[in-house]
Amino acid sequence: MNSVGWQAGEQMECAAREITGGRYVRLLSFVVQAILLLAVEPLLAQVRLSDDRPSLDVAALEAAGLKVYRSRHLVLVSDAPTEQCQELPALVDRFYPALQQTLGPLSPAADGAEFQVTGYLMDARERFQQAGVLPDGEFVIRHGRHLGYQFWMNNQPSDYYRRHLLLHEVVHCYLMCEHGMRDIPPLWYTEGVAEMLATHRLQPLQFGILPDQLNGFEGWGRIAELRRRPVEAGGGVAEGVLLDDVLNPASRIFLSDLRYAQGWGLVWLLRNHPELQRPFAGLFRVRTRAQFDAATAGISREQLQRLGVVWQLMLDSWEEGFDPERSFPPLAPEWRLWSEDSARPQQVQVRSEQGWQPSGYWFDVETRIRLSAGGRSVLQPAGENGARAWESEPAGITIDYAQGRPLGELQAVLVQRKPSVLPERISVGAGSELRVSAGSELWLRINDFEGQRRGNSGAYQVRLQSVSDR
Repeated sequence: MNSVGWQAGEQMECAAREITGGRYVRLLSFVVQAILLLAVEPLLAQVRLSDDRPSLDVAALEAAGLKVYRSRHLVLVSDAPTEQCQELPALVDRFYPALQQTLGPLSPAADGAEFQVTGYLMDARERFQQAGVLPDGEFVIRHGRHLGYQFWMNNQPSDYYRRHLLLHEVVHCYLMCEHGMRDIPPLWYTEGVAEMLATHRLQPLQFGILPDQLNGFEGWGRIAELRRRPVEAGGGVAEGVLLDDVLNPASRIFLSDLRYAQGWGLVWLLRNHPELQRPFAGLFRVRTRAQFDAATAGISREQLQRLGVVWQLMLDSWEEGFDPERSFPPLAPEWRLWSEDSARPQQVQVRSEQGWQPSGYWFDVETRIRLSAGGRSVLQPAGENGARAWESEPAGITIDYAQGRPLGELQAVLVQRKPSVLPERISVGAGSELRVSAGSELWLRINDFEGQRRGNSGAYQVRLQSVSDR
């Protein structure tokens, strides 16, 4: 999803503004997407690629210490203990309807056969080499790797991540079995959608979830990766974490856990944010780069900029149990230039049951402002019936901490519309003076765990004033 990906859509929108003053932009964007989708229709596969899996000599595999497990959609070959393998084929069968529902049904096979893949779960790679079931040459496998209707994966120390990685590779086989590895969508999408769908829980069985705790998801760690800001040798925040870095990475090879985490985060955000679901709905049915470009052709530069702002805020908000109903930053709130209202102090309300909230002001020139806050909020731990609800003023309470800062503390973040670095969270408390760089938006929140805002009540009243007004 780079500038080429929606260039046609932007040109059509610009033309619409010139002709109609912008009244028909959305209609014309829809028409553009429809035309481009029709243009790539010939690329849609009429049948899947032929199943190129070699037949398995079960007796020879067993002689090499490998056991075969079968189900409708998975043949699993492994040297791992039986208790680590026997439930996996049935899990893939229950995963298959989720693939169809989210990614769309597959084209039929030429021979009418059902979709089935073969996976190799390896404790000792040399056994698979000796059995002749590894591709020839140097076949590097960092964690897992797919090829056609087959995949190979190293065994994992945790039950959760073993299942997760296996489901991740199944997604790749599903996405690539119609067109192969030619003209594939960007890696942030292909890896991100595999990560998103593979994130699961067993009780009740669900796929594509956001984990609500650390226990039971051992080895996953995507949120921890997103929240850990890579630091350069000089002490500054390393490049590679802003939205443009995710969409257009310096390397086309995913080698770090951070890249997988970013792919997961962006795909999960596009699928779950209520203001992003509709414009990106077509993204989850694509198989090729041409289809991907058609699905994103109507995304404007302004929408991409707003997505970049939300991405920066989400990097400071994601946590296990994140509450999508209350903690998503709004995509397109109303903004006023501070310079138009700065002649007199302005009042802003910040509610405790919501995450990052727009102040309503952005700054086109460098400015110094003073924030003064008052009021009370009541913070109720989620799911703890009868637990004490803590009352807080803007300075916060030190009885508990969220993200290393007092619960209930008033916080700010200055988000650049055209960012070069990630913004830092600012502790405002009862009052603070901020230097705001040009092109920044002021966002505010009451500090709390993003999965525990449901029972909160109350708000702070925040007074914004130019320093020169004092």
